[in-house]
Amino acid sequence: MIDLEITNAEKYIHSLSKFGKKSGLDNITRLLNILGNPQDKLKFVHIAGTNGKGSTASFVASSLMEAGLNVGLFTSPFIEVFNERIKINNQNISNEDLEKYTYIIKEAIEKIDDEDYHPIEFEVITAIGFLYFSDKECDVVVLETGLGGRLDCTNIIKNPYVCAITSISFDHMQYLGDTIEKIAYEKCGIIKENSIVCLYPDIHPDAKKVALKASDEKNAIVYPSYKETLKIKKTDKQNIFDYKKYKDIKINLSGLYQIYNATLAIDILDNLKKYFSVSDENIKNGLEKAKWPCRFEIFERKNTTFLIDGAHNSDGILKYCDTVKNIFSNKKIITVFGMLNEKDFEKSVERISDISNMLIITDVPSIRQTSSDEVFECAKRFKKDTIFIKDNKDAVKKAIEYADENSVIAIAGSLYLAGNLRGFVDKF
Repeated sequence: MIDLEITNAEKYIHSLSKFGKKSGLDNITRLLNILGNPQDKLKFVHIAGTNGKGSTASFVASSLMEAGLNVGLFTSPFIEVFNERIKINNQNISNEDLEKYTYIIKEAIEKIDDEDYHPIEFEVITAIGFLYFSDKECDVVVLETGLGGRLDCTNIIKNPYVCAITSISFDHMQYLGDTIEKIAYEKCGIIKENSIVCLYPDIHPDAKKVALKASDEKNAIVYPSYKETLKIKKTDKQNIFDYKKYKDIKINLSGLYQIYNATLAIDILDNLKKYFSVSDENIKNGLEKAKWPCRFEIFERKNTTFLIDGAHNSDGILKYCDTVKNIFSNKKIITVFGMLNEKDFEKSVERISDISNMLIITDVPSIRQTSSDEVFECAKRFKKDTIFIKDNKDAVKKAIEYADENSVIAIAGSLYLAGNLRGFVDKF
């Protein structure tokens, strides 16, 4: 076991395996039992889905903060710093607290007399979050699943206030299944007995069937989406819309899909009014103040427009491309693009090529790094003006050379790539 007196907490966490030999909740159950089950002292909003979990969680947390609540937020992956994954009232866990709680958990793991017991990285991070949120006496924790839902270690929680399912599409199929129904089955595994369930308003019909069946089996109440009341007034860098009794709602996350994420957040928040004093004004203000980095994030620097987006699967790329066409229809788009070739990348590359005047393929900075050669060769089939530059920052510099006053430099295809370049662009 790595000694935390020598290495920092983050290095210890990253030294753990990403995936275990067996899936399920046994590991996290044993660990949390030793820690006194801090999760049982907390109240949760539990969110699962393929795309939109983080944005929805951000909308909910921001609105609850407006109501004066002490709000924990647990999300993944991080964009720029590891501590982003665990927040209270939009403040990252401090390095000191991260070290403190990691050390507690390291000691707990060493007390388990079983040579076959090896918690994985995400289980340890989840345990850190539960301990931290419990000690800081959070009123509510907005909890995002890591992968799937049914066997995800966040699913150890009991009696969440609301279980929410965001957009469901194809991703992580090697773990979750190769059909929408199979993926939805895993995601909907977070639905608990007698719980309240809120669904993404534009959810795939096959996923909705699975969600309704899972809810029925658990005697859970599916809160109706009032999609027919949605009136979109503006879709641009800022979205404005009406939903239910709420008028002129403003959100600063771009894209039609973010409006849908926001309406899901409103449905969640309306259900939380049973437990907390949350006003309509709190909700409107919270939605407008909500931020979520690398989700169609626009930077204006030195007369250059940069766009950073972390969409990394086919459905996310489709929504991203639709938003680019809507907001930047008259602009020259120079795209710095990197994508893990373990994904179903060909369709995504074709869509990105269609909206780009020029493509610069670059490596994805990930421990799962795969060769960019296949992505590059694929891109050349769809876009003649395609080049490859291995280094991410050099790729952006080359894009700047090609740009003029009518250009947008877009960075897309991977949250790892987006996070690696966000600080560089911000300081440009």
